[in-house]
Amino acid sequence: MSSQRTHARGVRRGRIAVLALTAMVATVTAACGSDSDSGGGGSDSLVIAGWGGSFTAANKEAFYDQFQKDTGIKVTIATPGGGFAAKVAAQRAGNNIEWDLLEAPGGDTSKLVLDGNLEKFPASLVTEITPLVADGAIRPGPSEPYYLDHGGTVNLIGCNTKLVKKCPTNPREFFDVKSFPGTRGITANNPIFTSLFALAGDGVQPQQYFPVDVNRAMNALKRIKPNVQVWSTSPAQMQQAVVDGEVGIMQAPNTVLVSAMKQVPELKLYWDGGLLFDEGWCVPKGAKNKEAAFKFVKWYAEHRELQAKFTEKIYSGTGGRDMQKYLSPEVIKNLPINKTGVTLVDGKAGAKQQQELGKALREILVG
Repeated sequence: MSSQRTHARGVRRGRIAVLALTAMVATVTAACGSDSDSGGGGSDSLVIAGWGGSFTAANKEAFYDQFQKDTGIKVTIATPGGGFAAKVAAQRAGNNIEWDLLEAPGGDTSKLVLDGNLEKFPASLVTEITPLVADGAIRPGPSEPYYLDHGGTVNLIGCNTKLVKKCPTNPREFFDVKSFPGTRGITANNPIFTSLFALAGDGVQPQQYFPVDVNRAMNALKRIKPNVQVWSTSPAQMQQAVVDGEVGIMQAPNTVLVSAMKQVPELKLYWDGGLLFDEGWCVPKGAKNKEAAFKFVKWYAEHRELQAKFTEKIYSGTGGRDMQKYLSPEVIKNLPINKTGVTLVDGKAGAKQQQELGKALREILVG
């Protein structure tokens, strides 16, 4: 195993992307970052924008605390919850970049690149980390080194067998509330997560996901809306809804559901129809402490044993080369990359529909 993209065996490749629900205004158009040096800004502090919940907690335990100890660089964690691309665009528009490094979820990475809102990795950094990371882990490619693969997750279905007599095993069954009754929760902090799930629930095949049929996706959501108890907007909310028994059936990332299983052993995961997302470390354009951010990326690449610790904690992959040498066979067997029925999402395609889908989904939620 090396990167999520390199080893997504048996994964159906849908031409669509993940996008953020929190569309915070207009898209900022900017030129792509130049291949400048890694200087600029201070180097004694680092503000990292995290996804939140168990994912950020695992990153802190595996990386942030040790990085701070090793380098003396103070790490501060912000948890915006989602909408990274829109929020960075808004910060750039206001000339106030608040974050230095992002735990950017899939789709957000592609949108950030598309809008020119990321710093390009310095050539010296790329040279240093290339032998340490998997082929294809520097993305979107060698000539566009804007982010490093980390934390690929699958959006799938979790079902509490203590609360639900007959669990839905795929999106179509999830949307069949008559045959598969039970309280439901749907991830709503990213409209592509939600829209693709709705299309799959309506019978659309992965090869037909893109361009997204907005009307069809929204109509499917309208039909199921009366049966959805929770429209979650953060990983912590998703996990809590499952742990508290507020919902019996939850659509959420595998990292969230695996963490919930520790408290809800009756929770069973269903991977068929799941969506695998392309995620990674990236530096916002104009970050105040970009030197420290690039130092973290290099440090991360050098510590594959800590990457293994992260993966063992949360069952999510990393960008390290030859990671199978650091992981147990049991962990490797249960990683998302080894699951059939999962579609690998192409972030570039769907990024273009971000605003349209975000607007349509908000109308569903408030309507």
